[in-house]
Amino acid sequence: MLTALKKLVGNNEASGGKPQPPSGMQTMEQSLQKRFARGVQYNMKLVIRGDRNVGKSCLLLRLQGQRLKEEYQPSEEIQVASIQWSYKATDDVVKVEVWDVVDKGKKRRPIEGLKLDNAGSPEAGEPALDAEFIDVYKGTNGVIMMLDITKQWTFDYVQRELPKVPDNIPVLVLANHLDMKHHRNITEDQVRFYVESIERPAGSAQIRYAESSLRNGFGLKFLYKWFNLPFLQLQASGITLS
Repeated sequence: MLTALKKLVGNNEASGGKPQPPSGMQTMEQSLQKRFARGVQYNMKLVIRGDRNVGKSCLLLRLQGQRLKEEYQPSEEIQVASIQWSYKATDDVVKVEVWDVVDKGKKRRPIEGLKLDNAGSPEAGEPALDAEFIDVYKGTNGVIMMLDITKQWTFDYVQRELPKVPDNIPVLVLANHLDMKHHRNITEDQVRFYVESIERPAGSAQIRYAESSLRNGFGLKFLYKWFNLPFLQLQASGITLS
């Protein structure tokens, strides 16, 4: 189990000395590698939660500037990627790490003919890297809780899971698939009423609401602005990497 965790949050070296991306960790673009090589002042971790097929993986692709996949492919384990983002009022370099969280992943199957002598290779029988195996809120600075406006049970998921988010973490409830509003089953008023009725202790982080269509990119501009909230809280905490 520890081996699986190290593959997600650690740095593994191949036998030839060349770094290998951990399982679930996506390769960083060269532009980001060069930027971070000059020094990183803040490491901000954002977590995407939500039921199956609400658009978590699509959001991760959008944040990386990649094209969406037309065919739905459920994620088998947590996916992690670094994205390009900066706070306009500072020259500090911020490394933003986004986690596409899977609640319950699939156990890895053995691959015939594959020699498992590389620390970066998947191992048969290892547990999937999911929310049951990892405390995804540890070290988290912000949570994006997604739902699908056409599916009531995805809103039920949010109402069940949002209270579990620590009070000190800012949350954005993001209602996706606005392009399918002709099939809408969850109204904006319903979600806003729920968000406003959540009771958190005095001094807790804010919970915001927004709507999106990842198919056409609607809502991404607001999302990037929302990143300011977890960053300012991180900045105020005085936790830097320098």
